[in-house]
Amino acid sequence: MIGPFTVKVCGITRAADAAVCLALGADWLGVNVWSGSPRCVPPDRRAALLREIPQGKRVAVTVRPGADDVLGLLAEGFDAVQVHLDPAEGDEPSALAKAAGARLWLAPRLAQGASFPEAWLPLASTWVVDTHQAGSFGGTGKTGDWPRAAELRARHADKTWFLAGGLGPETVGEAARAGFRHLDLNSRVELAPGLKSAEKLHAAAEVLRKFAQS
Repeated sequence: MIGPFTVKVCGITRAADAAVCLALGADWLGVNVWSGSPRCVPPDRRAALLREIPQGKRVAVTVRPGADDVLGLLAEGFDAVQVHLDPAEGDEPSALAKAAGARLWLAPRLAQGASFPEAWLPLASTWVVDTHQAGSFGGTGKTGDWPRAAELRARHADKTWFLAGGLGPETVGEAARAGFRHLDLNSRVELAPGLKSAEKLHAAAEVLRKFAQS
């Protein structure tokens, strides 16, 4: 942890970036396994990358997998599987929750004003509230609907709520002041998709450390 903050850095593709994140105190590292992402790490490279990430910190990030896909990722050595789904398009995670249990993280894609899928709440204890962008699942680099995220956090305090979307050195302080304690960093700490910036990571961590000391 960095002070009171649980930090996940998503889109890890290189061992060197994983090492920087771990040295700064990241709690979780996300490895994108969805072929539609520019940050996707293909199967033939994942084993080597996972060896650089300690057990207990490995999150596979994917979109609309089947239950067998989720089980396969857990068998690879991931500790959790973060699944992006779109309830407006009929996605439904019951089978995934049955396969993964508490190791399923859910990230529903929700347009502005769309209803949160309350019926999904019993299926996962960890949730990622990301920025909506038509035709995209995460990785937008833009901040999203923070008031909705704060409302969900307050109404369902028994769940873990990660705030994602546009978090970097310029915005993590604002998120901290808004009361968010679980933060998911990606695009705003990159030089290019999948290529993390050690400078930006250090700067974001320093902002959080200073906030914790204030």
